[in-house]
Amino acid sequence: MKSIRSVVSLRYWFVVLIIMMAGCDGSHPKVTNSPATIKVLSNRADLISGGQALVEVDPPQGVDASRLSVSLAGKNITSMFAVRENGLYEGMVTGLNKGANELTATVTDGASTSVTITNHSISGPVIYGPQIQPWSCDTGAMDAQCDRPVSFTYKYVSKNAVQSGFKNYDPGHPATDVATTTTDQGRVVPFIVRVETGVQDRDYYNVAVLYDPTKPWAPWAPQPGWNQKVLIMHGAGCGKGYGQSNLVAGQSVLDQYALSHGFAVMSVALNDSGHNCNIAVQAEATMMAKEHLIDTYGPIRYVMGYGNSGGALAQQWMANAYPGLYNGIIVGAAFPDYGSTATEIEDCGLLSGYFSSNGTAWSPAAQTVAAGHLTPSANGDSVCQNWANPVGLGTAYGYFNLWNASAQGIINVAGAPSFPGISSTALGGCDAPLAQIFSPSANPLGVRCDIWTYVSSILGRRQQDGYGSRAYSNVGVQYGLAALNAGAITPAQFVDLNQNIGSYDINGIWQASRSAADPGAVASAYASGWINEGNGMDQVAILQIRAADISDLHHLYRTWAMAARLDQSNGTHGNMAIWYDTNKSQGDAYDAMDAWLSAIEVDKSNTSLPQKIIADRPKQDSDLCGSNSGTGLTMQQCTGYLDASPRMAAGGPIQDDVIDCQLATLNRASYKVAFTDMQWSQLEAAFPSGVCDYSKAGSAQQPTVKWQTYIHPDGTVVSGGMPLPAAPSGSPAS
Repeated sequence: MKSIRSVVSLRYWFVVLIIMMAGCDGSHPKVTNSPATIKVLSNRADLISGGQALVEVDPPQGVDASRLSVSLAGKNITSMFAVRENGLYEGMVTGLNKGANELTATVTDGASTSVTITNHSISGPVIYGPQIQPWSCDTGAMDAQCDRPVSFTYKYVSKNAVQSGFKNYDPGHPATDVATTTTDQGRVVPFIVRVETGVQDRDYYNVAVLYDPTKPWAPWAPQPGWNQKVLIMHGAGCGKGYGQSNLVAGQSVLDQYALSHGFAVMSVALNDSGHNCNIAVQAEATMMAKEHLIDTYGPIRYVMGYGNSGGALAQQWMANAYPGLYNGIIVGAAFPDYGSTATEIEDCGLLSGYFSSNGTAWSPAAQTVAAGHLTPSANGDSVCQNWANPVGLGTAYGYFNLWNASAQGIINVAGAPSFPGISSTALGGCDAPLAQIFSPSANPLGVRCDIWTYVSSILGRRQQDGYGSRAYSNVGVQYGLAALNAGAITPAQFVDLNQNIGSYDINGIWQASRSAADPGAVASAYASGWINEGNGMDQVAILQIRAADISDLHHLYRTWAMAARLDQSNGTHGNMAIWYDTNKSQGDAYDAMDAWLSAIEVDKSNTSLPQKIIADRPKQDSDLCGSNSGTGLTMQQCTGYLDASPRMAAGGPIQDDVIDCQLATLNRASYKVAFTDMQWSQLEAAFPSGVCDYSKAGSAQQPTVKWQTYIHPDGTVVSGGMPLPAAPSGSPAS
């Protein structure tokens, strides 16, 4: 017979075994000291706007999501979260106050973890202040910040092949001839597109996506027609908008090729360079629109951009200064930035003015080579003349104050002429109300419709008059130096040109003296990305597309200048593919970039993102010169031309990124020609402080400071900007 002690002992171990088994089958929770992980999916947690954020909370390994509780500023908001159709524990956190909000996730009987979400107004600003003023809202706005209800329109493609393009669709009376499309994920869906139009940051955004009006859509359960990829479209030009405009951006989202493949196509009015040529405002608006898309439609696999001319400019300088906004960019007829372009525009104005006064002494060929460009017209350098053309391409003077431009008959006070497909302000115009525009006598405190005022929070303001600071200098620039050394112009022509080229003052009035940059403006131009040094572009795949255009404004050299800047900053431009003069379509470019980004997406190696971009570049993204390989070829080898800018023709580097050179003493032995003593004396008088020394970096030249803000944490405006803290790893804008 067993003792009582033995029976009790057996019962004790039986109970222990039952408890252990209960722990194994999950009926009793494990105790864990590991915290949950909080991921703010919408955007960087410090740059949220609109009072809400899509958030994912991942419990510690082996812990069920039912053991999680979530609080916002101490208030339990667990009811906002659930295990969604995608298997993740997600919620749309609403009710965020302006400023800092503490979000905490706690594991039952375990640890807590918190993240600070900083919320900003949906009307902005988020990183750029003060906002551009004056600002006009379209009819129907609910307030002075131009807010209005979101609107939706619907389009469809007919299965009747005779009826091409999009037709209007009414969900209340569905069409009976709707075609289907097969997305790049193999999903067969009705070819119905919903276009959402709303206002953020005081201006419009548009999102088009395949959409079945009979089915729901949630950010954690998007409809199958969306491949979770985004294409952002961009407008051309470089303008100064002082009010809302959706005339161009609103039309660009109906890209049938991209939509048929399942892309969401987005446009943002404020990153249409023709409407707004301010890099920080462009980035802010793009970031906010991307955040809205994630909140409404769901997390994004990757974003690629498309745009030509000013639309390429927007992508390149945003991708550089705000890496993470784009994963890939497709740029046609690209300008690296507006800072170096503005330098060429002003130089061209000076050269054109000089040649028009001294034309009999200069042949068209001599004018062309002195300016660095390719093809002379009957009247000289057609490229520089195009920049200063008073009929439409008046950008050379359009970025000076509008009063002076109008007085010279260069552009109309109502804005540059409107061309199909570009904004009314795109060619140097300004759409501020006429009564509020600067006039030196009638309205000296009015809006100065120059680019320097438009970006004054970036480059600063002049102490002497409060005008926007200019990041332009032609002190020490030896115009026509390469032509002189090549024997294309005479020493007498070279001396006369540099004696009499002069400059423009802050009001665009020609003056005999050279012009120096305003204090601090050049350093801010580089730091902000206004001059794109390319040091942030190693995190984006780039497809550069060039046509054989040698007589217009879109110079060939700019593609190779951008490649040289990447080499200079990153040691390689292997993340850039160049297609020159191919017969490939826009759809081919989409497919090539999509293949590239898809390859990067599945690369799980431990290498860095810049290394992955280069290593995963598909064969279809090879450099091309016509139908031949262009890998490793110079501009001249690829195109057959040796194109240049006026600064490159003055001895500057192919990067074309020195806007204020360091100076060296005149050295007679440095020239390949001989000057008379009188000519040398004239040169010494023309360059009293010396000439540009392009063996050195430019004055204040420096890498771009990534993710700058112009708003201090205390809310005050910071002229010249300051760096934001590093983005959290894996955030949508990291």
